[in-house]
Amino acid sequence: MKITGQDKYLLSDTLVPDIFIQEYMPKLGHAATKCYLLLLSAFQNGKREIDRKDLSLRLSHTPKEIDLALVELVEAELIILEQNGIKLSDLKAIEIKTLLENQQSSQVSILSPEIISEREQVVTAINNEYFQGLMTHAWYNMIDNWFLKYQFEPAVVQALFAEATASDKWGRLNRPFLNAIADRWAKHKIRTFSELSDFYEENEKFLAIYRHVCKELRIPSNAPSMRLVESWVYELGFDLEVISLALENSAGSSNPLNYADATLKRWHDKNLQSAADVKREQKEWQGSRKQSRRSSMKASNRGNYAGSDSFVDYNTAFGLKYPKIKDETDEIANDDEQ
Repeated sequence: MKITGQDKYLLSDTLVPDIFIQEYMPKLGHAATKCYLLLLSAFQNGKREIDRKDLSLRLSHTPKEIDLALVELVEAELIILEQNGIKLSDLKAIEIKTLLENQQSSQVSILSPEIISEREQVVTAINNEYFQGLMTHAWYNMIDNWFLKYQFEPAVVQALFAEATASDKWGRLNRPFLNAIADRWAKHKIRTFSELSDFYEENEKFLAIYRHVCKELRIPSNAPSMRLVESWVYELGFDLEVISLALENSAGSSNPLNYADATLKRWHDKNLQSAADVKREQKEWQGSRKQSRRSSMKASNRGNYAGSDSFVDYNTAFGLKYPKIKDETDEIANDDEQ
């Protein structure tokens, strides 16, 4: 399998683009990361030929794991699988192209020097605190979009990063997750820091429920699960106690989150809003189920005995025949005849 890519690299060092470290590596699994680094090294310094067996032996992964890692690299657009080998993508060219496209499509807004200065200070603080001064253009574009689309104050943007990276809450720093938080704040009409403070007071109940759901179901915090739990709290109107009952019912399901969602929607359709309502309904259902089983057992036993009344002979009903035992009166009668 031949590897092709950029033309030339210097000496025996393997040059890894910063854009890979900052943008791609956090999203990749460990097998895919190891595969990419070995492919990069083989292209830059080796004989530029490597196959799946070589990758499997060098990285101590099974061939199946290597195949999955290569698929992951293809989906991330880091490599291109061709008929005669693997082509490494030019990450710098991709980044420059994306940057130019975003600049052409971005809207122009006129801002005062004070607002520009305040935004620049906050963005610089975010870059230094969370990215060690190496924040990529994709992050800059995302923050600019928040300012334009949601009209966030700079302090709100800074609080958004603090919210996403708090170790006692989420501890995650990726764009889809931060975009989900930003979108949620915007739906609650948050623009200023004072509005965010009011929202935090009201939102603590939801955050406690969401963290409980993630812990009980052992699922990562992400945008889809957050939106789903949010619908349970704000649209269906359920509290932690009712949601906990739904989580208990989902135990053993292949997809417990969706199972709990279906359960809560069914309870809502039945107007079961409190834990007492749910427990009463469950008790009634269990009672009706037991009664149904008893009726079913009686119906299945019906007709097992022959005869038209309850005094039918058991042995006759089951076809059992025994020798008839003579009565003493029968023996006396026989002696008289003789």
